[in-house]
Amino acid sequence: MTVNFKYKKDEISGDVTRGKILGEIMPNMCEVLQNPTEEIYRALRNPIATQPLLELAIGKKKVAIVISDQTRPVKTRILLPPLIDTLQQAGISRNQISIIVALGIHRALSEAELSRLVGEDIFSSISVFNHDPDDVVHLGHTTRGTPLEINRHFIEADLRICTGNIDLHFFAGYAGGAKAVMPGLSTRNAIANNHKMQLSPNAQSGVLNGNPVREDIDEAGKIIGIDFILNLVQNEEKEIIAVCAGDVIEAHRYGCKIIDQMYKISLKERADVVIASAGGDPKDVNLYQAQKSLDNAAHAVKPGGIIFLIAACGEGYGESIMEQWLLEANGNPDVVLERLSKEFVLGGHKAAAIARVAKKAQIILLSEMSDQKTIDAFMKPVKSFTEGIDLCKLQPDKTVWLMPYACYTLPEEEITS
Repeated sequence: MTVNFKYKKDEISGDVTRGKILGEIMPNMCEVLQNPTEEIYRALRNPIATQPLLELAIGKKKVAIVISDQTRPVKTRILLPPLIDTLQQAGISRNQISIIVALGIHRALSEAELSRLVGEDIFSSISVFNHDPDDVVHLGHTTRGTPLEINRHFIEADLRICTGNIDLHFFAGYAGGAKAVMPGLSTRNAIANNHKMQLSPNAQSGVLNGNPVREDIDEAGKIIGIDFILNLVQNEEKEIIAVCAGDVIEAHRYGCKIIDQMYKISLKERADVVIASAGGDPKDVNLYQAQKSLDNAAHAVKPGGIIFLIAACGEGYGESIMEQWLLEANGNPDVVLERLSKEFVLGGHKAAAIARVAKKAQIILLSEMSDQKTIDAFMKPVKSFTEGIDLCKLQPDKTVWLMPYACYTLPEEEITS
């Protein structure tokens, strides 16, 4: 069987004839919006559980719009024009609008990257800038002790709008909603307090109820005061499936239900080998991003099995603390897991997520990273698909799942009585 996997903006093909292929774990097909711009306008006029944006915007003096950075596959250039047009219909001029890039702990974008992200017309006529974690307002704490240290420009606005994607998140349950501000517009200290709750057994992909990370995010959003969200649901090809606009909780939950229908895939059995692609750019830009695919693939592999991950990781690890923790572990995943239990540090949490999978399965990585970097991340490096398949040591009785879009697909094993 010849298979194709996304790799950067291209594809890698290879032969997998030696194993017993159980099938492809693929997202469920959903109809693509033929006119997403029209649907965005419709959603702004008919939002979920709140007033139309036009009505909310009338009389406002300062508007802040939060957007995702370049590591998220959000169709920001499609989202923004209807949003800004609606604000202008309400009498708001472009010089009253600020567009803030939600960085979390990601790197700041260059001027050229900002322009590409929003489009030249918007970049040249509206203030577009990176979140600065040193320019924040302190608003107290959540009930779980997370400091509310939020971007000053966002807090000073009298109309606060969050945009983004809703998809699965490996410990917050789902992306989207209030996650644009916590962690998007917060400080490293605040993000660390929120993210350390990923150690809870309920902090899992696709879990909302009882997930302390998501509940903390949503509480932060309520305290901060998010007036409106405009979130997209996109498929694995980054095509727009649905537009979710309105209340920060209700509109987000509407999108989560669509995600469940698309990406939660029931399995009758786990496999000896899982061959998984992160889904190409931007999900394989670095290991920090590709880790999410590894986490999903772990749900489909037998304990002691093999995960063959295909992710370019052209930027290497993609985060300095994560890299430091991996290097200092000297190839021992237990060192990272023990360290995280004693001191939660952002970046270190990603190293620990990889370590947890490495304790469960052997990981083979096809990437652009050096062999030593791959080894330091508890994985075996290969430079070709064929070399990776050879290391999998496939036999006729060895079962194989294929995950062409592992970043977007959450396998769930059926429970039999």
